Amino acid sequence: MLEFRELRAAYDGVETLHGVSAHLAPGKLTAIIGPNGCGKSTLMKCAVGLMKPSGGEILLNGQALSDIPEKERARHLSYMPQSRIAPDISVRHLVTHGHYPHLKWGQSLRREDREIVQAAIERVKLGALANRPVSRLSGGERQRAYLAMMLAQQTPVMLLDEPTAYLDLSSQFALMELLRALCGEGRSVILVLHELALALEYTDSLLLMERGRLVAAGSPEEVYRSGQIQRIFSIDVRRTSDNKYLFYTEKQEVRT
Repeated sequence: MLEFRELRAAYDGVETLHGVSAHLAPGKLTAIIGPNGCGKSTLMKCAVGLMKPSGGEILLNGQALSDIPEKERARHLSYMPQSRIAPDISVRHLVTHGHYPHLKWGQSLRREDREIVQAAIERVKLGALANRPVSRLSGGERQRAYLAMMLAQQTPVMLLDEPTAYLDLSSQFALMELLRALCGEGRSVILVLHELALALEYTDSLLLMERGRLVAAGSPEEVYRSGQIQRIFSIDVRRTSDNKYLFYTEKQEVRT
C-alpha cells in the first residue's frame, strides 16, 4: 500500500536519508525506531508530502505520491505530527476538520458526517469533553483529540510521529491496543516510537534506522535477532518464553 524506493532527503544540501527502501503492507502496525537524529521524522514528512525527497520515490497503491492531488491524498493518508498546536476551538470542531477531505467544496455536514465525527470522539473516550476547548485539555487528552481527528479522516493509512509522548503508561498501552484494533479493521498504521518495549511487544513489523539508513526491517523477533537494536542503543535485550522483552544496561534491568 505504501512503499519507499531508494528514498533520499536532504536539509540545506546535506543528505539525511540515504536510499531507504521499505514496503508497508495493509493491515499492519509498523514502528519506525532508532536513536535521535536518525531520520525517523524526516521519513514521516516525506511519506505525507510535507518534505520533497531529493531522490527515489514514494508509492501509494502503486502510484507515485507526487502525482496524487492533495485532497485525494488526504483521503488516503492521515498524519499526526510530533508537535501540535492547541487551538482555541472545541474538541468536536477539531475532530470535524479531519472529515473535511470527504466533503465537496462548500458542502455542509450531513447527519452521517456528524455521526462519523461523534464516533471518532467516542472511540478515544473524549465524549464528555467534546465541547471543551482543545487549549484547556491536558497533554494526554489533547493527544487523543488529534487521534480522533485522524479517525474522522477515515484514511486507510495512518502515520503518527511519537504518539505516546505526553501519555502515562496506562494511556500508552491503551493507545497501542487501539492502534492494533484499527489494523485489525484493515488500516495500515505507521508510527515513530521511542519506547522500545512497546515497539517490540505491540507491532507487526519494525523499521530500525541509524544515521539516515535502514539497518534492519522485519517482524519484532527478526529485528531483535539481528542484534542491531543491542548494538545501536548499547543495551542488552533478552526475549522471554512468553514473548516479553527485558532491557538491561550495565547489567541493570531498566524495562520489562
